[in-house]
Amino acid sequence: MISLPSADTFTSSGVNWLALVIVIVVAVLGAILVPRLTVALMSRRLRGRRSTDMDEHRRAKRADTTVGVVRSLSRYAAIVAGILGIFAFAFTGAGSTVLGVSLLIAIIGFAAQSVLRDVIAGTMVVAERWFDVGDAITIEPWGMSGVVEAITLRSVKLRGLGGETMRIHNQHMYGVRVARNGIRPLTIEFYVTDAVKGRELITRVSELLPSGPMHLLSSSLEVEEEQQLGSLTRLAASGAVPPGREWLLETFAMDLLRELDTDHVIAHGPVAYLSDTVAAQRFARSVAPSLDIDA
Repeated sequence: MISLPSADTFTSSGVNWLALVIVIVVAVLGAILVPRLTVALMSRRLRGRRSTDMDEHRRAKRADTTVGVVRSLSRYAAIVAGILGIFAFAFTGAGSTVLGVSLLIAIIGFAAQSVLRDVIAGTMVVAERWFDVGDAITIEPWGMSGVVEAITLRSVKLRGLGGETMRIHNQHMYGVRVARNGIRPLTIEFYVTDAVKGRELITRVSELLPSGPMHLLSSSLEVEEEQQLGSLTRLAASGAVPPGREWLLETFAMDLLRELDTDHVIAHGPVAYLSDTVAAQRFARSVAPSLDIDA
């Protein structure tokens, strides 16, 4: 009668070498086979990678993403299972399983530090109301600009003017610039020798500037100030654009003014600068006492 070897046959120095080899082989096979089985199960969706149908193509991309995630998770799962299996089956000591679980908890705790920092930072951002969904913001120091689409305790999702989506972990937001009412108000200022022709220039430029939610937000530039200074007249016209479209007034409108000024009535300028009524009131309240000016 053939008798099978006992577990003690493969045990040496408190280690069951047969169990150790089996655990390692199973872990390696799991890391290799699980991703391949996933690809085989999703092969139908993966065939849509080159499909011209956008819905089919989108499903294929999601399937690709799932495969990548499963492939990565399977490797980590194989490592974790291998560690637990080694302590549970290969080491014969009474406290080996407890030691393995403790080691696993320590590894998970170390890996979760980044997530915890994101959660703490996200909690502070939400509690202090830095911004809300729908606000147009710029995240510093990365210069990421867009409209907030989603806020979680882990990250913030933005959509840029070009339609691209951006995500950033909360712990990496060192500062945020929030556009009031989601717009960037600017003022164009210049000096002219003829006030009537200067106002006509502003009207002609307004007709040439593109308007809409992605361009000039008002139908035209509005003359906010007209001040007579000797032989010259200072004109200040205001307009608003979405964040990221400041170039419409800072450069494009400047070039148009110079090109349309065939009578050479512009004596100085034009210049463009950011302006805001609330900011002007706050600065006036702060500066007026020291400069003795009427705010």
